[in-house]
Amino acid sequence: MTFTIHPLAVTEIVGAELREYARVLNSSYAHDAGVRLLEWTAEGLHAQMQNQTYSTARAFLARDGERIVGAASLTFDNSTSHEAEIVVATDPDYADATVADALYNAIETEAAALGRDRLIDYVATRGDASTLDEADLLRPASGMGAVPRDDPRARLLLGRGYSLGLVERASVFARPDEPSGLQRILNDALATAGDDYSPVWWSGRTPKEHAEAYAYAVSRMSTDVPTGDVETEEKTWDADRIRARDDRHERAGHLFCVAAVAHRPTGRIVAFNELIVGSDRAKPTENGGTLVLAEHRGHRLGTIVKALGLLRWREVAPESPSVFTFNAEENRPMLDVNEAVGFVPAFWEGTWSKQL
Repeated sequence: MTFTIHPLAVTEIVGAELREYARVLNSSYAHDAGVRLLEWTAEGLHAQMQNQTYSTARAFLARDGERIVGAASLTFDNSTSHEAEIVVATDPDYADATVADALYNAIETEAAALGRDRLIDYVATRGDASTLDEADLLRPASGMGAVPRDDPRARLLLGRGYSLGLVERASVFARPDEPSGLQRILNDALATAGDDYSPVWWSGRTPKEHAEAYAYAVSRMSTDVPTGDVETEEKTWDADRIRARDDRHERAGHLFCVAAVAHRPTGRIVAFNELIVGSDRAKPTENGGTLVLAEHRGHRLGTIVKALGLLRWREVAPESPSVFTFNAEENRPMLDVNEAVGFVPAFWEGTWSKQL
């Protein structure tokens, strides 16, 4: 083993190490997924790491001489007490296969030092597992979705004591030439929802009048979305945290857009869909959170926020060619909504967890 592993220092400005860190993350993920959709920018990572009031982030680099050959991160919500999300990435052009294992050692040691004993890892896998024989598949306990059993990262994770708890589908919506189809879908959904529900849209900073209601809805993401066998903790959001997130996206040059539904009798935000247009407006747009509060399901609110968001996205991000999103394979209602508006599968992602 000729490489060494050391912490990534967060400086006041975006430095060369952070840019190399982002490069390795992106090349590794694109290699595993088979397509370049999800990308990290050095500016976005810097904005996340500089302000850790609401979440904590630690990062490591693997270096062979002057060459950076691996990267890893550990992040967790400060309102939780056990779980942490991790990322381990290796340069696809580097031949030493032990880098990933060494980075997992570093991340697990750091997690234990910080009092985090439940790790969650999202690992992309290219292709459609449905084309493989059942004996060649690894499924979560739900039986919904699968990853190839012989995937190198899957073998490594199983050997380290991780278990596959959920499979998510990454889907892509290509920019349509004209919006009439989306508009018809939105109009039909609004008619079904009725007068108690009002569509809301904003881009950029969250309007003051919606901040508290939206924060409560975001907090429900940790309790109302399918997580399979991956145990997750409830996360706390308020208007101040929403404003801090707005600050972070502004510093990174992102355009953060929200399509929501307000419940007129209570004034609550009861459904939302987030779209994150990157600093390079000509790149694919990332779908952030999508949620309909459990007590308001059955009124086609998911269709409203999806269709409304995509219609407005066409206007505010005319250079972006597509939108990509992730949904649990066991979340058939949301997959139905996405398929109806035009999303198609691109690759899959396994959600793995380990109890230290």
